[in-house]
Amino acid sequence: MFKIELNQELLKYCVEHGVRENIILEQLRDATYKFSNRQMLITPDQGALMAMLARIMNATRFLEIGMFTGYSALWMALSMPQHSHITTLDINDKYLPLAQEYWEKAGVSENINPIIGKASETLQKMISNNTEYFDIAFIDANKSQYIEYYEMCLQLVRPGGIIIIDNVLMYGQILETEPRKNYVKILQKLNKLLKDDQRVDICLLPIGDGMTLAQKRSFN
Repeated sequence: MFKIELNQELLKYCVEHGVRENIILEQLRDATYKFSNRQMLITPDQGALMAMLARIMNATRFLEIGMFTGYSALWMALSMPQHSHITTLDINDKYLPLAQEYWEKAGVSENINPIIGKASETLQKMISNNTEYFDIAFIDANKSQYIEYYEMCLQLVRPGGIIIIDNVLMYGQILETEPRKNYVKILQKLNKLLKDDQRVDICLLPIGDGMTLAQKRSFN
């Protein structure tokens, strides 16, 4: 049971007192909020959590599936060392100019490699080449392909690395007993898979729209 109900006022307090959002991050978030699909953006507290994990792990390689306006990639680029490498994937380049504008403004554009195309194909190429490994992978794209993305990330993340999965609560729809939307069924299946998957240690957090941390075990 929760010790306290997190209403909007308390959530606002948490962000105001528990998140140090770089001014350029704030500007990019404000620019993104002008779009009708702004709900796709992670929240500042999610960004702060991911950045903290990167620092704790001394992460230098980050894989992102679902770039949108580049906000989460920017969080990571600002939290990782100068020699770090960030690979961010998206199905189209609609928001890439906006993302690049703020990456350049923050002085991290050289660390970020955006790849446009089907994520599954790009990930498969990485697996086939057997040359890519990542400290952290972040899944925040087509929900219907989440299980596929998860399995592929398991092959691309090093032992001890973390896979972060967004939207695992899907605005509460995850509780539906007979969901009409297929992607909700996929998320329910994924959450059950993660609960039982002995390849990883997990923690599902009620942050943003639900975020699961899955750490790849270094043993079977």
